[in-house]
Amino acid sequence: MSFIVAIDGPAGTGKGTITNLISKELGLVNIDTGATYRCVALYVIRNNIKLEETQKIINSLKNIHISIEKRKRRAKSIFKWRRSNKRNKK
Repeated sequence: MSFIVAIDGPAGTGKGTITNLISKELGLVNIDTGATYRCVALYVIRNNIKLEETQKIINSLKNIHISIEKRKRRAKSIFKWRRSNKRNKK
């Protein structure tokens, strides 16, 4: 049987520490989902997409590939993306 445990909360509250402890105790894989959000944010910034351009952000997700590799009960997230062909220049 497999299952997912999610811990949510504000930054700096110890979520990472708790998830590391729980994953070790229960033999689970710990995935840093915050890294996923940061990857998308970095892509949006590097491609000069404005926060208000919601549909453009959604469409850009097809250019981002996120894979997760298990390494000794820790998961390493690997992010790759293709640059947008149409870049907004100031």
